[in-house]
Amino acid sequence: MTSPQVKKTGAAPWARWPDQDQQDAASAAATPVRLRRLILDAIQTGTLRPGARLKEADLVAALAVSRTPLREALAALRAEGILERDDDGLRVRRLGWHDVRGLYELRGTLEGLAASLAARNAGDAERTVIGDICAAEAELIAKNAEPEILARHNRRFHNAILQAAGNRFLVESLERLSRMMVLLGATAYTLAGRAEAIRDEHEAINRAIRDGDEAAAAATMSRHLDSALTARLTLLSLTAQTELD
Repeated sequence: MTSPQVKKTGAAPWARWPDQDQQDAASAAATPVRLRRLILDAIQTGTLRPGARLKEADLVAALAVSRTPLREALAALRAEGILERDDDGLRVRRLGWHDVRGLYELRGTLEGLAASLAARNAGDAERTVIGDICAAEAELIAKNAEPEILARHNRRFHNAILQAAGNRFLVESLERLSRMMVLLGATAYTLAGRAEAIRDEHEAINRAIRDGDEAAAAATMSRHLDSALTARLTLLSLTAQTELD
């Protein structure tokens, strides 16, 4: 197994982020909602790592925005639990070992239900879409696609199943949970062999949904997320000693 690369630099993360196009976009439409999304994207891609300190003055300069919408965006992220305040100011929240396990336990329960409902409720078109996503994923993996591309494709797969489940309250619950998942940092696709394992796990879930087997759909999704938790804890152990300031 190869260790994921961890950036070690004395420069503040926003010294490398965003690029000029992003900066222009932020300046042109610096609403709290857009700034919140921009910061979330930076966390999800690993540009802003768990524990990274967020200094308002540095962000104002880097993003070329005014303080008011930035403060509103930061306040919203803090209310969602994405940011936390300590004696040194605002930081990206760190998730510990038990936090990660708890997130995946809840996700396993909710997504297992989603897979079961999709096996029961999905129409032919929805089953075709889920199958097509699996086939496209296999092609991407065969072409050695970048982990970030595979991670986006993974979100498409899980979202397609969630939509096929047809339960609005389940959708809302998983959307709230997904906002916390951005704190997990680097994608598990960076681990050697994980992409191929995910491909096979997704295909097993797809097959159960296609066959209308509710029990198998729930079970295969549960096993998939158990494997995802193991991969995530492996990443956490590899990066535990990373200097974040």
